[in-house]
Amino acid sequence: MKTVLAVIVNFGSEQKKYLQQVVTALKEIKAYKITVIVNSNISLPDITGIDRVNVIERYTKWDISNLFFKIDKRLWNGKVFDYKLLPMTCRQVIDQESENYDYFIFTENDHLWLEDHISSFIEYERILPENRIAGLIQYEEFDDASGFYYPAYHGNYDWDFDSVEEYSGKKFAHFTNLNQSCFLISKEQLKRIKMMHGNFVRFYGNDHYRTIPKVNTDIYQHCGMKKVICISEFERNLIHHLPNIYTTGKLGRDKLGSDESRMQQALQKLLP
Repeated sequence: MKTVLAVIVNFGSEQKKYLQQVVTALKEIKAYKITVIVNSNISLPDITGIDRVNVIERYTKWDISNLFFKIDKRLWNGKVFDYKLLPMTCRQVIDQESENYDYFIFTENDHLWLEDHISSFIEYERILPENRIAGLIQYEEFDDASGFYYPAYHGNYDWDFDSVEEYSGKKFAHFTNLNQSCFLISKEQLKRIKMMHGNFVRFYGNDHYRTIPKVNTDIYQHCGMKKVICISEFERNLIHHLPNIYTTGKLGRDKLGSDESRMQQALQKLLP
């Protein structure tokens, strides 16, 4: 049975109900042996199903040794200079466990991972060249169940309509917003990244993505692998952002994204 390490980042108690949903869904997966680790700034005694919680503290005084997020990979130091770096500590856990699992998930605490996400990724890895990596598209649901909403589909972000490629009868295309607040990689892909960059626990390259999303966008931008979405099996490659906050701009967020009609029009153009 293939083994999967899922490392989840959690900040505060606001989204604990989503964290429980995510952990429960991962633990209900039967086709793979799933281990769940959560890196959090608070303890989580009331969340069931977690295999290990790493409580990460923040330095309360100036410490130049932590300024550039220099982590001793031999020993967990348990602290960060800025909680914006809390998601990055998950990459350290993956690095430490890189020989112990077949696949590795990093995810924020509100993205619902299902068995088919893993199965499709494994299937696509078999047919894609090494310089391609399968990704996901986030979706949200309207309160009235009137269709899906796609938060990443905003501003200047769009499909690259000239990027369609076919492998083993399946069609893939590149979506220009690399941020999906999570990633899934194999042991082999992780090894190649570490050979390229020397380690997995620092940021790669300069780009327009902010600190938090760079934890996942790095993988798709600076590691020699172009992120592609299987558009001929589009529904298999959607992941639910559980809060559904961008559909109408809840909790002070901007209404951000595109509706189902725009997405379907794009897919029809990509799949004539």
